[in-house]
Amino acid sequence: MSKGFADIPTGTRRNAEAVRVPKTAELVARQIRNGIIRGELRDGDTLPAEVHLIAEFEVSRPTIREAVRILESEGLVTVSRGARGGARISSPNYEMIARAAGITLQAKGVTIGDLYEMRTLIEPPAARMVAERNSKAAVPVLRGLIDIELALISDRMAVSRRIAEFHQTMIELAGNQTLIMVAQALRGLVDEHLLLAQRRQADIDPEFSKRRLRFGLKSHTKLVDLIEAEDGPGAEAHWKEHMIAAGKVWLAQIGPDSVVELLG
Repeated sequence: MSKGFADIPTGTRRNAEAVRVPKTAELVARQIRNGIIRGELRDGDTLPAEVHLIAEFEVSRPTIREAVRILESEGLVTVSRGARGGARISSPNYEMIARAAGITLQAKGVTIGDLYEMRTLIEPPAARMVAERNSKAAVPVLRGLIDIELALISDRMAVSRRIAEFHQTMIELAGNQTLIMVAQALRGLVDEHLLLAQRRQADIDPEFSKRRLRFGLKSHTKLVDLIEAEDGPGAEAHWKEHMIAAGKVWLAQIGPDSVVELLG
């Protein structure tokens, strides 16, 4: 034995935990999980009956049941009880991430201001990526969304949903999957608090609301013009300015120090 290992006390709990051998149920769950990730098991597929899984993995019934419980806790299978029950595959999706992110942020007491600051950090570079990488495909999509926003400008709640959709779509058009995942994780919280801000301003003058919305939608149009011109630095700079200005209005309605909540 090398001197380095000889100096480590044997039988210590810390060392044992560092090299813990996975339980059989964890190994079974890992194999099924890998099958889901690789697409061999698709969303909605039913897992084979317990007896078949026992034979395939050569393990006991309790081990199979524990493996299924592990996958159920991860949201990768849903189990229905009863005579016609069973375990069905639930492929990984953004809703799983969003729910976990919402719970974690709320548990840590993260504020609305903190959440919006993150959006301000990720959206302007995304706008640059769209302009430089995906201009031709992005422009008609984003202009179509602006047309819908303008058509709904008299309905503050409806247009707010479309504005949120514009932001999310712009990020998706950037094409970076990790960025899309982060944005999707925050999307539910952002959208719900945006609508909350509108509900708290129920008595706002309709004409003032329209003027403010039109000003914001002109900014959307300018962004798309910059994307069409493939002006990445210009798109990034403009969208940063837009996010900061919009944030001042949005956060004033909710309160930047308010803790995020899993609304609804």
